[in-house]
Amino acid sequence: MNAAAIVLAAGAARRMGRPKLALPYRDGTLLQAALRPLLASPVRRVVVVLGHAADDVRRAAGTGPRLRFVVNEGWAEGMASSLIAGLAACDDCDAVLVALGDKLGVTAELVERMLAAGAGAPLVVPVVGGRSSHPVLFGRALFGELRALAGDSGARDVVLRHRSAAALVTGEPLHDVDDDADYRALLEGRSPRRDDGILLS
Repeated sequence: MNAAAIVLAAGAARRMGRPKLALPYRDGTLLQAALRPLLASPVRRVVVVLGHAADDVRRAAGTGPRLRFVVNEGWAEGMASSLIAGLAACDDCDAVLVALGDKLGVTAELVERMLAAGAGAPLVVPVVGGRSSHPVLFGRALFGELRALAGDSGARDVVLRHRSAAALVTGEPLHDVDDDADYRALLEGRSPRRDDGILLS
């Protein structure tokens, strides 16, 4: 499948109080940890959408031949504007995998399974504990609905409208790094807190 990944990394990280995606983790940064499994998967390119502290976040991402960067000047309008900015860099793709830069634990194997499932469905959603998780794969048939989003709703509304047609795959428990407590839990190897996604079962 001709697919790209869009990584949303434009937010102000207000709860953390500093550019959290540039924080150290293992042998790199939090953002690099989120990008590595995507770069190890068969996606055609990985588009990182920058906004707040764009230069710091770009440095935190590192470099790679399949990395692309898009700066969303309107990042403060909400997540939808960043998703639309990333989608503009993927017009030649049949599907986009939308991921969040502050959710760690996605694996290349999960991405491969999602791409395979996307051959027969317009939407592929990983499920953990009966609830939707991340990332989410959207086929070209849904690009128009993604472009019509506004505010900070992200793509949740699109998932809700089409969940009956979605292919569901077993996901991975993810670390959602929102604040210092989440960051400490990640560094200490504690289990992720439950992802509050859409109930799908």
